[in-house]
Amino acid sequence: MVTIRRLDPQDDAEFAAFHAAYAAASDFERPHADTWSLAEFVVPFRRTSSAVEHYGLIADEAGDVVGVAVIELPLTENLELGLAAVFVPPEHRRRGIGTALARQVATDLRQRGRSSWMCQIPGRRCDQPDDTVVPGEAFAARLGMTLRQWELQRWLALPAPAERLEALASQAVDKHRDYRLVRWVNACPDEYVEAYCRLKSAMVDEMPTGELELETEVWDEARLRDTEAQQDAQQRDRYLHVAVAPDGSIAGHTELVVPKHDPDVVYQWDTLVLPEHRGHRLGLALKVANLAWVQAEHPERRSLRTWNAESNGPMIAVNDALGFEAVEYEGRWQGEVPG
Repeated sequence: MVTIRRLDPQDDAEFAAFHAAYAAASDFERPHADTWSLAEFVVPFRRTSSAVEHYGLIADEAGDVVGVAVIELPLTENLELGLAAVFVPPEHRRRGIGTALARQVATDLRQRGRSSWMCQIPGRRCDQPDDTVVPGEAFAARLGMTLRQWELQRWLALPAPAERLEALASQAVDKHRDYRLVRWVNACPDEYVEAYCRLKSAMVDEMPTGELELETEVWDEARLRDTEAQQDAQQRDRYLHVAVAPDGSIAGHTELVVPKHDPDVVYQWDTLVLPEHRGHRLGLALKVANLAWVQAEHPERRSLRTWNAESNGPMIAVNDALGFEAVEYEGRWQGEVPG
């Protein structure tokens, strides 16, 4: 008999079993899976954040973990939204375990006043036919969710050729001479905190979100420092370049993440140039400068991974110029939490 219970994140053995089920499901038939290590995965479950609450559910069968659910509850905005993901290892699928977990998630969300839920579902690989059936998509549809946005995961082999980066930088340099490129690792320097928080607050409004229903995020120094502390606890180094406008505001940024628990990979996270500063090739300049810096600091890294909304033509053009190749689709699904 399968029962659903709450994860105890402080129990090392239980969390290891929880992570193992998550990893087995995430990695199955996905050569490009973005599966977190145990050391990274545990951190948000064990620390208190003012912005997001994390908790987990376990499907237990005679003491064995046969499925898990991960729930994230935004605490500062999007207070009607819950983010959820269900993971069932392949040997336990088609037994109703995922459905049982999803029903418990729905019950929890309703009890917490959340009327909308959202999940990210891996789609087909780019080397598969367009009509490839992906079980997770049908599962989300049965729960009443609809596809709101496609994203594409792209990979770039490292190191990127220096001559390519130099050529791209030269294309952009004459366009942004009035801007200063500033860089830092991990904690934002105090002198840029206010300006950087304004930029972070603009992310949701300015990035392509398709038909997703999301509220504007509000960033202040406390939220920024809390996020930095979590990344530090996960042993992830963030390398940032920002473009400082003549008036001292931050016009754009880009960030690369180097996880210490995965010795081969670098992750491209946010890149944004504010609308009033576009047309100066700042996005290209920032990404090229940051990549050149990171691969010089970490010559052992072999791949760079990024995700772009399928509709984000300008950023895709930059990534194409850098040499990225698309490898896997990912769908963002959203719907009303069933009663």
